[in-house]
Amino acid sequence: MEIKGEVFCTSIGVYSQQLTKRKAYIIEEMNLQNIRICNDEDKLKWYSKYYFSLEVDPEITDIQIDDQIENPECDAIEVTIEFSNCQKYWLTFVTPKYLDKILNEEPYFSSRHFMIIKRLSEESIRSTVRKLDEQNELLESCKKYK
Repeated sequence: MEIKGEVFCTSIGVYSQQLTKRKAYIIEEMNLQNIRICNDEDKLKWYSKYYFSLEVDPEITDIQIDDQIENPECDAIEVTIEFSNCQKYWLTFVTPKYLDKILNEEPYFSSRHFMIIKRLSEESIRSTVRKLDEQNELLESCKKYK
């Protein structure tokens, strides 16, 4: 990173009104841990270098709900997410009632790549995927297709 160099936002953190994921920003000043940029509100502000990278992340091109939602209150479904670099990832969305049902049948539940949401709907799934992406938490929540 260098002054007047371009950086790309990788996570918006708590700055949802100030930063946009994947947007390019020009570094106006910097120190060891922070950079100063002109944000989306047209204000010069300091941000941690943590939120930026020299390379832009691939964009989500498709969010495919792989299963039919049978019961929005008590179900589990798989979702495939495709990116502009042609990589695909998947994760399972599950409701608390569905987990409760499983725990009534088994003494434990152990799994990775699960996202628990209160109610399953296309809108809630897409919204959750986008929020995870904005916070740079999506890929760590998913499993990559081989």
